[in-house]
Amino acid sequence: MDKRFCFTVDDNIRVFKELTEGDYMSAFDHPYLAAYRRLHEKHGLCVQLNLFYECEGFTLASMTDRYRDEFEKNADWLKMSFHSRLENVRPYEHSDYGEVYADCKAVEDEILRFAGKKTLAKTTTIHFCLLTAGGIRAMEERGTQGLLGLYGNDQKPRLSYQTGEEDAIRIRAGKTVTDGKIAYAGIDIVLNLYSREENLALLSHLYGRSLIKVMIHEQYFYPDYPYYQADFEEKLDAVFAALVGKGYKGTFFEKTL
Repeated sequence: MDKRFCFTVDDNIRVFKELTEGDYMSAFDHPYLAAYRRLHEKHGLCVQLNLFYECEGFTLASMTDRYRDEFEKNADWLKMSFHSRLENVRPYEHSDYGEVYADCKAVEDEILRFAGKKTLAKTTTIHFCLLTAGGIRAMEERGTQGLLGLYGNDQKPRLSYQTGEEDAIRIRAGKTVTDGKIAYAGIDIVLNLYSREENLALLSHLYGRSLIKVMIHEQYFYPDYPYYQADFEEKLDAVFAALVGKGYKGTFFEKTL
């Protein structure tokens, strides 16, 4: 069995603001990206950052392009994609085609400008994993090939995007389901929700799967965040060490489709 794992990070924006406002010789001098590079070098990790377009006092349109060459050279393990326009609860639950298409285009256009075509991912996770039929069509027309979502488990099931319950049952069992032009799969563990030991225990129940998908959120990295997790990197290191120890190799979701 070809065993692979995907790692994605939601809600990314602060790192780009700090890269723009700071004086880093390399993008990987920023401690957040430095942590991912260490984990990549140690475990063969592939990292996909899902981006907001804006936060207070900053938009991606202001992001410096001085790291473009560096991002392109590292695109074999570091990619970026659209997540949402901004931090907002259930932002696209009722949004039409036009809003989703415009927000996706805004983020992707900036990624192309400051990081290059090689860095733009073909899959993503939409903030809160909700889209109307029109929103799905917008993502299809933007060229999205896959969407990772949250589907819960048999005890606490939930739905993402426009997935029906029959397909959701298959997704909860670890399958990837294609509907139209987009493949759908479930995130197995949101790592910031659990302790290091809890993550490893949850992971132990997934080793029979050929593909395991884990994720975390950017904000838990920063000491001034109210829910800061001081063991952010150590938590990731433990999970990836366990996966690699079981024969799993890091990849991007798009590479599994």
